[in-house]
Amino acid sequence: VHFVISKPRETKLGDFRPAHQGKGVKITVNGNLHPYAFLITTIHEFAHLGCHLKHGSKVAPHGKEWKSIYSEMLHLFVKQNVFPDDLTVALKKHIANPKASSCSCPILSAALSKYDNEEGDLLGMLGPNDQFHFKGEIYQYIQLRRTRILCARLSDGKQYLISSRAKVQPMVTIS
Repeated sequence: VHFVISKPRETKLGDFRPAHQGKGVKITVNGNLHPYAFLITTIHEFAHLGCHLKHGSKVAPHGKEWKSIYSEMLHLFVKQNVFPDDLTVALKKHIANPKASSCSCPILSAALSKYDNEEGDLLGMLGPNDQFHFKGEIYQYIQLRRTRILCARLSDGKQYLISSRAKVQPMVTIS
C-alpha cells in the first residue's frame, strides 16, 4: 500500500484507490487534519482496503460490508481508549451505523470540530436563513443537500454548495 499524506483538499479528507494498470493500492489522507481526525480518516480508508481485499469491487463503497469492517476497526481503537471521552461517546454512536464520512455524522463532526485549529463554527450547525462570513464574503444558508449546504453569496446572489464541515463565522443578529 502506498500511503500518502497529501496536501489539504477541500472536497475530501482521504481517498482509497485499488491497484490498477500496474499501479499498486494507494491511500491518501490530508496532512492538515488534527491527530484524531487523521486517525479516523486513516481507519476509514484502510477499511476500504479491507473491504476490497475481501469482496473486490462487487460491493458498494460504503455499503454494509464496508460498514462492518470499518466499525470493527474503529472499535479496536475506541476499546484502547485512544480518544478523549467526548470523542469516545461520539464514536460509539457513529460505530452503530457509520456514515460514508465523519462529516456526514453530525454528532461526530461536532465532536471532532472541537479539536480543529480553525476559528469559527461548523456551517452544518447553522440553520436555514442564517448568515455567515466565509472566505471574506457573506453568505446565507439556504438548504442542506446531503453533506453540503446550498448557500447564496449575498453580494451577487450566486449559489454555492459548501461542505457542512466548513468553518464559518456566524453573523450576530440583533433582535
